[in-house]
Amino acid sequence: MTLSERIARVDDWLIDQLFQPLADRLPERLTALHLGLSCQLGALMLDGLSLVLPMLLFGATLGNMIDSTLIWCISLAFFLGMKRSAPLVRPGMLNPLRPLLRAMRLLSLAFLLYQFFRGMGAPGIVWLVTQLTTISQVLFTVGLYLVACQPRPPYRRMSTRGGPVIEGVWGAGGRLNNT
Repeated sequence: MTLSERIARVDDWLIDQLFQPLADRLPERLTALHLGLSCQLGALMLDGLSLVLPMLLFGATLGNMIDSTLIWCISLAFFLGMKRSAPLVRPGMLNPLRPLLRAMRLLSLAFLLYQFFRGMGAPGIVWLVTQLTTISQVLFTVGLYLVACQPRPPYRRMSTRGGPVIEGVWGAGGRLNNT
């Protein structure tokens, strides 16, 4: 087994064993797709906060933080693209976003590990900003995995009354007139 197959197997295990059972236990009105998109929106907000805090605390200008600003804009574009692709995920059908976003999920895991280790050695007040970025990356990764979960099949509706469901001609024993 090659390294890429092992990495793909880890990704499948995370979805099937960790996130899919969580998605199956969500309330009926809250789907895994909507929760995943909410996590990604929260990650975008926290990332924006970690972008604004150095400007407020240290007097950094937007020019000093142009790389972080561009990354935030790319994250915003990715979120808007995910929001537009949400109608592709339908109950009772395979989730097309699962294979489509595999590379993005794996990259987000790698960046999560990087951000975690980067944030551990941050000095003083910078530690707060790096922890906000780490929490943002955790939310983004969780959101990607929730978006990749299979939607629940639609529930069957049961008749609330007893007796035959279809009335009319069949109630008369096959005769059109009751005479």
